[in-house]
Amino acid sequence: MRFVCRVLVAAAILACTSSVLHAQTLVWDASPDSNVAGYRVFYGIQSGTYTNQVDVGNQTQYQPPTGFDWSKTLYFAVLAYNTSGLTSPLSNEAKWTPSATTKVTSVRASVSYPLLAGHSVTWTATATNALYPIEYRFWLYRKTGWTMVKDYSSGNTFSWTPTQADVGEPYAVQVWARAVGSSLQYESWLGTETFAVTVLPFQISADVDFPTPPGNQVTWTAQVAATSTSPLEYRFLVTTQDSSVWTVLREYATSNVALWTPAAIGTYAIQAWARRVGSTAQYEYIDTTDFFSVSQTPLSVTALTTDVSSPAIAGTKVTWTARVKGGMAGPIQYQFWLYSSSTGWKLAQPYGATETFTWTPTWGDEGDYSVQVWVRSDGSTASYESWRSSTPFRIDRAPMKLTTATLFPVAPGSFVDWRADVADPTANLEYQFWLYSTATANWTIARSYGVDPTFRWIPASVGTYAVQAWARAIGSSATYDVLSATNLLQVSQGPAQLQTLTSNVALPATSGTTIKWTATANGGTAGPLQYQFWLWSSNGWTLVQNYSSLNTYSWTPTTIDVGDHALQVWVRSAGSSAAYESYKSTGVFSIK
Repeated sequence: MRFVCRVLVAAAILACTSSVLHAQTLVWDASPDSNVAGYRVFYGIQSGTYTNQVDVGNQTQYQPPTGFDWSKTLYFAVLAYNTSGLTSPLSNEAKWTPSATTKVTSVRASVSYPLLAGHSVTWTATATNALYPIEYRFWLYRKTGWTMVKDYSSGNTFSWTPTQADVGEPYAVQVWARAVGSSLQYESWLGTETFAVTVLPFQISADVDFPTPPGNQVTWTAQVAATSTSPLEYRFLVTTQDSSVWTVLREYATSNVALWTPAAIGTYAIQAWARRVGSTAQYEYIDTTDFFSVSQTPLSVTALTTDVSSPAIAGTKVTWTARVKGGMAGPIQYQFWLYSSSTGWKLAQPYGATETFTWTPTWGDEGDYSVQVWVRSDGSTASYESWRSSTPFRIDRAPMKLTTATLFPVAPGSFVDWRADVADPTANLEYQFWLYSTATANWTIARSYGVDPTFRWIPASVGTYAVQAWARAIGSSATYDVLSATNLLQVSQGPAQLQTLTSNVALPATSGTTIKWTATANGGTAGPLQYQFWLWSSNGWTLVQNYSSLNTYSWTPTTIDVGDHALQVWVRSAGSSAAYESYKSTGVFSIK
């Protein structure tokens, strides 16, 4: 950029006129005035507003230091000053416009390579352009060639879930980028390294630790880590260390679980095969265990686990599972004890071949507990050969939820239906509802105790209120066992306002499908609010449900209704003569 400076008035008063910016150095003509002592450069990112200045001394160019941000549009001006400290006005303004270059800087996958079949991966591209928004196109190389998998859009990500059929290599992803509106195929591109799609090893697991004694049933589970687009079937085989022959333990079936009871002491291995149902391959997955021992050894409990974390809610089924190692004879026998901090230990499940214990705590069982399992070999008369205790856990009373489908504020006379729910199927409860008014600052009983968990409130006047629900076990003399309260609720008068209009099925829908729309609204000058529904087709709008307090409309289209439609709902206050106070429409949807 070059500025040509001229003396405009008295000797010490200087001015500069603008020129243009070349490369990344600011250059201007020297003043012919011998009294000039130096120059100051002003610049900023808005025209006429200069947030930075540099005194460059008595030289006629300025080159910003390394790291200066040239990616933005910048505005420059220069003034001169003399030995007396007097300054000229600013020169006319010169503008720096950076080149609009798009550059892809990275393409990163959300997981490491190789990819696992059945597991989703997302690639994210990053790119820069100083002036314009960027659009991206993604390509995927599938073993033999490139396929465009996502055309140009503002989205800088591409997600893919490889299937079992994609297992192999090589694969690669490439992203193209360009400024929005560009006619070029791309302005920059970047690709990933080549990678493979694979599967995790086919895994077999047992429900016991080895060694295990003869006669003890072992449950084997085969698991394919990658998902398959087709159902799988599984085959199990067994061999001994001194044999080269595999014997079929269970032929192909869709269950991935096989039961095996070893009859004799020895060293064994289990093999599992899996293939897609209908496949003629001998197998598509295979895994073999290490050799393990079936023998008579001291019995121990290696784990006692539960399927529910602590604290649990009363009414929740909790199952403990014991895992053992060793024993003299199978099936191993299990006995479970339950400890309560209030009542102590009690026998919960006598000796049997089941390694699990399930308990559903009921209303009133709240407190701290522990479970202990005793184990012994089949035929043993010992109280136990090994035992193990669970970590302590807690049972809490199920909380109450107090809900309504009504949106506030509401108008006087509205029907507000409340429901108190306690998520404990074992509880046999009765409910009481209370109403609070800020006008009186008092709580009053809105409905006395009864088994119905619902309560309809019809506010009579404008004001601020709250609702509270109590619950207790039937027959209890307690004031309540559990309660829940709302925040403050507004009852006021104003135009009715529709908030939502939703359907119970995804659209478009097929003919013969019953579609139910539900409208929600609040406000109004008087309740209950009134709703009217209109249906649009190629013949125009048709009134399908006249004004009533019913806020739902159901329609079952037939084959003659195939085509485009829309639904509209109107709402108004009770007693209003207005056509509507608010309305809401669906978008156009299709019946197929």
